[in-house]
Amino acid sequence: MKWSNDADELGASKVGAVVLGETPFQTNEAVRQIVLNAKAGVQAIDDGLYKDAKDRGNYLEPALIGWASDALDNLCPDNVACNFLPPTDAHRKKDLRLCASLDGILHVVGGDMTIPNPNGDDITVTGYGALEIKTDGWDDGPPRADQVIQLQTQMLCADFQWGVIAKLGPKLKFSLYPYMRSEKLTHIIMEKVQDFWYRVDMDQPYPPIDNGKPDAIPLDHLETKNDLIQIITDYEKCKAEEKSWKLQKERCQEAIELVLDEVDAEYATVGNYKISFPIVKRKAQPEKIIPAKPSTEHRRFSIEEISNE
Repeated sequence: MKWSNDADELGASKVGAVVLGETPFQTNEAVRQIVLNAKAGVQAIDDGLYKDAKDRGNYLEPALIGWASDALDNLCPDNVACNFLPPTDAHRKKDLRLCASLDGILHVVGGDMTIPNPNGDDITVTGYGALEIKTDGWDDGPPRADQVIQLQTQMLCADFQWGVIAKLGPKLKFSLYPYMRSEKLTHIIMEKVQDFWYRVDMDQPYPPIDNGKPDAIPLDHLETKNDLIQIITDYEKCKAEEKSWKLQKERCQEAIELVLDEVDAEYATVGNYKISFPIVKRKAQPEKIIPAKPSTEHRRFSIEEISNE
């Protein structure tokens, strides 16, 4: 639920773009324009971008809140509880014109609770914390930098010392990523937000973001233009079919693994095929410092369709 007013407040979900310059969804200048339009009374138009992501979040968030709440409560030792409190309003840092709409408030009572951290050291917490739900779906790695900044902004606004990002990844993998409040990152957020409002108040745009890419060279003058376009068309078709076959392969593998799970077997034969699905055990390894590596350089190939608009 959104409680922020774009004309007068900067929502926590937009702070990532302000701090980093850009995120997968928007740039710092795009956020500035949203605020300027809101101040001018221009109503934002939903262009349908990222509709799937928005719908996924709206429909799955209530279920994932329950999942996260139960998972966290199960981590509590005897006589300690982690209670979920639904937010009733936004948390605000008025001197920064910041606003944070939390997905939930966590309250650990009766002692301390230790939350395993897939991304590093376990974290021991007590008292109030922020809960943020993410339904990325396609990414099984840790939360993105802009998502961590969003959670840190929530902790700043709510004056909490810890928070959790509950993330649903590929194949319905559900992970909890706990974070303590970072004073260093909080300071950076405050500086960037102050600069943002200065640019809004003084109507000073952000400089264009330099992505380091040289200008594309047109090849329409080549005699082989039509042949090249046909090759690219075939390439795109193969890429789409490859994606479809990869998905089909994953589904077949899951079905085969399910059969071996049901018969409790690591190896099996059927027809002319031998199936292997062993349990792989790795010994625990001490923490190692990654040795330095020399710089490398390579070319990355990609094709994207250019809009005719």
